[in-house]
Amino acid sequence: MRRSLMNRPASVVRQGWWCEFAAYPMSDGGNGGAGLHANAADTPEQALVWMRIAVRVLLSAFDPEDAERAFRWLDHGQWEAVMRLRAGEPYAFVASCGDTRVDWSARPVLFLPLACRVRPCGEFA
Repeated sequence: MRRSLMNRPASVVRQGWWCEFAAYPMSDGGNGGAGLHANAADTPEQALVWMRIAVRVLLSAFDPEDAERAFRWLDHGQWEAVMRLRAGEPYAFVASCGDTRVDWSARPVLFLPLACRVRPCGEFA
């Protein structure tokens, strides 16, 4: 028996933004990146808050030119990032700390819910 369209469950996917931080040692040409942290965000603004906080944490270690660029980005550059993320485009901020390149990025994704949920003790379906 076919289910009617009225009884179809709502879409299980939800829009979100995936944020990543990675560090790349320049001694090997910047190819051997080590992913250090990832975060899921529900809005482009949340993704940018995560990026802004993470950039501020390492700001004092940036090379002088990158530190100046980061200050400008923190002051007014994030608006471009929000607009790109809202438009469905990825966004990245890259800086150098000595011989290491650090990279923060955010991109739109579709999240799927977990297939099974853990229920509290004593609760049955």
